[in-house]
Amino acid sequence: MKNETSGEPRSTREIALSCTTDLATQFHIHASLSIIVNGVVQAIPGQVGVKSFCMNPIHTHDGSGQLHIESPVRRDFTVDDFFAVWGETFSKEQILSNAADNGHVITMTVNGKENQDFGQYVLADDDQIVISYEATAPSLTP
Repeated sequence: MKNETSGEPRSTREIALSCTTDLATQFHIHASLSIIVNGVVQAIPGQVGVKSFCMNPIHTHDGSGQLHIESPVRRDFTVDDFFAVWGETFSKEQILSNAADNGHVITMTVNGKENQDFGQYVLADDDQIVISYEATAPSLTP
């Protein structure tokens, strides 16, 4: 797909933030996202990326945490692309409004295995992604 203004190929982020319809879908996968802050599961709203006249290629339909990737082109969409559509923050330093610091850490697992790619992780069909923000264990050394 080309940028209508420049004629250059569009970036994956531009496509993720663009408007599409079911009729244009050429690439269709699903991933599940859970966010846990201090042991409490955070809501991922339904209708993220869904507008009355179109939808973003990465979107949700309900509050289940299932991400729908329905794009007019096959691309390597990332966790960051979903957060850009949602308008929320995610990195190894911050999840939503929670920042990692001396007493808290952010971790991410994909399909039960720790993953250090964080926002750069490329979404794959049936992925189970869990992002956690939690207190670090106190140091036992004096």
